[in-house]
Amino acid sequence: MKDQFERLEPFDRAMTLAAQAFTSIFPVVIATFAVLRRPDSGWGLGNRVAQALALPESTRSALYAPSTEDVGQTTTFGALSLLIVLVSATSFSRALTRMYAKVWSVPGPGWRSAWRWIAAIVAVATCTVILQAAHRAAGGHAAATAGAWLLTGAANTALWTWVPLVLLAAEIPWRLLLPGGVLMGVAAVPMFFAGQLYMPSALRHADRQFGELGVAFTCIGWLFAVSFVLVVATVVGAVVAREPGPVSQFVNRPAAAGPTDGLGSGDDLSYGTSDA
Repeated sequence: MKDQFERLEPFDRAMTLAAQAFTSIFPVVIATFAVLRRPDSGWGLGNRVAQALALPESTRSALYAPSTEDVGQTTTFGALSLLIVLVSATSFSRALTRMYAKVWSVPGPGWRSAWRWIAAIVAVATCTVILQAAHRAAGGHAAATAGAWLLTGAANTALWTWVPLVLLAAEIPWRLLLPGGVLMGVAAVPMFFAGQLYMPSALRHADRQFGELGVAFTCIGWLFAVSFVLVVATVVGAVVAREPGPVSQFVNRPAAAGPTDGLGSGDDLSYGTSDA
């Protein structure tokens, strides 16, 4: 496992993912404020997105300002923002693909599979929005809150098992990706809880001290922490799935029983060992 971490360079990889995630999230916020603002409410859906991200009021006002000047400028800005969102989103997905490909020592799919990058970022964004809505709907009730936390773990397990499966074009069977997904699902619960407690106050403090620049640095710092957990969960999950042991026997048992998969248990365990 130590060799895997040294080969992957988890701190550098996590910072790359955090930077790419940051440049994917904030263009979405800006485009939402510029394009999806409702005239009757002034803020509309853009304000809801900002609330979900716990942005301070001054930062929301700065994002809102460009959409109040001119309708033509708003339309142009929205179109450019949409283009930036698509490019940024694919860069984040491609960074994820490179990370997964290096962990499993397989070549990632080329540009012909570009739809996979869009599908992955849409899945991540959708899962985040749904979980935010679930926790808001819980309203502090004990049973509903417990259900929301269980949903957080289950949804992240499914998400981070499915995302590498799609990004790697199913070159790695989902059974081998499941341990990493489970680890990320388990880690997502305390991370989500910590984010709800820490981020609002941290963003307000950063906004008072340094303005929008402080908000940006705080967001990048939190995204780095989340990305680092994802990298660690991926590496540990891959090692557990490949190395002999009860987990490896469990995830490889269906492949050994079904010769039509073209992957026996020995073949599964060989992933990522060539350049470890």
